[in-house]
Amino acid sequence: MPGAPRRSGDPSLLFVVGHPVSHSLSPAMHNGIIARLGLPLYYVPVDLPPGRLGNFLQVVREANFLGGNVTIPHKEEAAGMADTRSDAVEACGAANTLVVRGGRVHAENTDGAGFLDALEGNGWGRRFPRVVLLGAGGAARGIAWSLGTAGTRRIDVLNRNPRRAADLAAALSPRLPRVSFSAGDLRPATLREAIRGADLIVQCTSLGLRGEWENFPIKDVEKTARFADIVYRAGGTALVRRLRARGVPAVDGLPMLAHQAARSFALWTGRKIPGEAFLGIAKKALKI
Repeated sequence: MPGAPRRSGDPSLLFVVGHPVSHSLSPAMHNGIIARLGLPLYYVPVDLPPGRLGNFLQVVREANFLGGNVTIPHKEEAAGMADTRSDAVEACGAANTLVVRGGRVHAENTDGAGFLDALEGNGWGRRFPRVVLLGAGGAARGIAWSLGTAGTRRIDVLNRNPRRAADLAAALSPRLPRVSFSAGDLRPATLREAIRGADLIVQCTSLGLRGEWENFPIKDVEKTARFADIVYRAGGTALVRRLRARGVPAVDGLPMLAHQAARSFALWTGRKIPGEAFLGIAKKALKI
């Protein structure tokens, strides 16, 4: 993105835009880091229903915004509306971070890189030869891109609507020629077949937001696998708790949220703050 961050004396706004956003920990994390550093910034949540992103971005271009985050359901639309896009955004068609300079909006995707940072911080490393990706939304696309560039050789994408899974695979296959993609649905029989022998299973569906996933084949997840749920809950999601009880290494989405926030913050301000600093604030907010 052309240009440098605004001078420290210029007060600016940052944002997270989505629908809903009342549950988001991003304002607490970013405002906590901003206060710690004494920067003239403020991070605000913006609840924006579908179809209104274009009007909001016009305000962002004209007002004193430094940038912001994008969450459900605006990630794919934000990628298309930005003036410029990173390679990750071009590849996966979804943006979770916007950087504003001189009235122009640049789209980035820190979901996948933040996800890998979180797994590495958990001692799992960054390379997983065979991955099962549950879900095909914006976050799933960013994660698939980063896994593919980090050395994953096979990604099985499963989604309630298998056409969306096939679309994700078709979009990324030409850009990740060393990765073998497959697409399918989320029926228990399909899940059982896919997770057999997987090195990493990533839960990116909205099913995780609703609590229990009743028909998930817990007993078929091998203890040699790793399980990452991008949804976060105090104490871990229901799937994470059940898998841990079976002895399967499992992590929820809080570390990913913190590490992608750290990468976003660096893009806006040029300051590289460890993801663990954001994670500590998030845990306090959740009273963990």
